[in-house]
Parts: sequence; C-alpha cells; structure tokens
Amino acid sequence: MKILTIPETQIVLTENGLDRPQTGSFAIRKSAEAIFYDWHEHPYHQVTYARKGTTQIEGPTGRHLLPGGHAIWIPAHTRHRTMIRNLDGVSLFFDPKELPDAGSNITTFSVTPLLREMFFHALHWPAGENDRSALADCFFQMLVLFSQEQVQNAPGRAFILPKAMHPSLQKAMDGALIDPGKATQSRALTQAGMSERSFRRHFIKDTGMTWQEWITQARVFHAATLLSEGKRVTDVAAEVGYASLSAFAKAFIDLIGTPPGRYRLQT
Repeated sequence: MKILTIPETQIVLTENGLDRPQTGSFAIRKSAEAIFYDWHEHPYHQVTYARKGTTQIEGPTGRHLLPGGHAIWIPAHTRHRTMIRNLDGVSLFFDPKELPDAGSNITTFSVTPLLREMFFHALHWPAGENDRSALADCFFQMLVLFSQEQVQNAPGRAFILPKAMHPSLQKAMDGALIDPGKATQSRALTQAGMSERSFRRHFIKDTGMTWQEWITQARVFHAATLLSEGKRVTDVAAEVGYASLSAFAKAFIDLIGTPPGRYRLQT
C-alpha cells in the first residue's frame, strides 16, 4: 500500500483542484489499487461511489466502510482520511453554496441503478470545466437530491465503527484494531485500565454499542478489506477470529447484506 503523508495528500488535492473553490460541481474518475490518504478536508461536499473495491474513511465520529456497490457522503470541510483497496468508481464534488441544508455526517448509503448511471454520466463535467451549462447545473442538482434521499434512508450505524471520546477507551480500541481477530474484552480492559463494569458503562455511553457488537463490526470491516484483496473466505474467517464459517457468514451478511463469497467475487 502506498501511504501518503499530510503534505503529499495536499499535493494530490491541489493536482485535482480540490484545494480551492471552483465554479459549480464536478466529477473525477477514481481508480486505485491500494493507497492511504492522510488527514485532509476540502471545500466541497463529496460523494464517492465504489463500483468495485473496499474503502475505509475515518472521520470525526469513527471509521466508515464503503463496500463495493455503495456510495459515501462526506460533507464539506469534514476532516477525514481514506484507505483505498482496489477501488473502481467515481467521486462527485458539490459546491456547498448550492446545498446549504446538506447533511452534516459522513454516511454510507446504497445505490440504485439510476443513481449509479448518473454518477458515471457526471464525468462529462470534470474539474476545471469552465463552460457551465444550464444542463450541467440541473443534472448536478438532481444528482445530489437523489443522493440525499438515499442518505436519509441509510441504516443508522450499519457501516460505521464508532469512535469513543474517553481516552482510555480510545487506547483499547486502537489496540483491538491492530489485529481485530485476536482482540478480546479482557485485553481491552487491561489496555483501558478499567474494571469490567466501568468499561461497559463508558463504552455504551460513548459508542451506543456493546464491546461485542463493536468488535464484531470491526472484524467484518477487516474481513471486507481482505476479501477485496482476493483472499479465500475460509482464510479470512480464520484471520478475523471465527472458528465457524457459518458464524462468520452470518455476521458478514448481517452487516454487509451479501455473503462473503459473493462479496469477494463482486469486488
């Protein structure tokens, strides 16, 4: 994986015209094997659609999963960093002046066939396009309205791994994410320096989830990334901590909505 520093990430933003406001909305084709963009923000609302591949975006409230066949909404001026794995898709950038009431949270949402076609049709208007027609303005207005409809209907926490505000919990979470397949609550308690009762109380308060729900989601996030790299389902299940293939498949379907074998082929 190519890992970019903050200055290197800023260079990419500048090369794509994302470091400064432009006139109107525009689209950029996204295709990358494996790359990590460090913390950054830009003056546009962003929608990235992943036709294939798996991407993770970390924002102010946690890590967000962008699996193939889905899109993600990133509000303007939201600081985030992005890990891309074999992405094939498109990113749309919308002028926030045209969308004063847009949502303020990063959200992963499902994509209808119509919306998918509209995403790729938007490539007719790339960054730096000076000839802004009434058709382009109308098209992007409709595109963002359709996207916002899907955002509003998206399940509340299906594709987000919440971040805790308590520093001791953050330490335990960071330790678990190094290797979620081997993470245990007893190890998390040691890393957090808390009693089990305090840990459970603070964890639910900060994340809205139990530890078991959170680590299950972390394992599925990691599994989605491994599957998009072409690893076998049985190997992935073992690596993320499942002795039972059926239990792994159930957890994966509950979150992603498709069996791991099919997901591997699709991405």
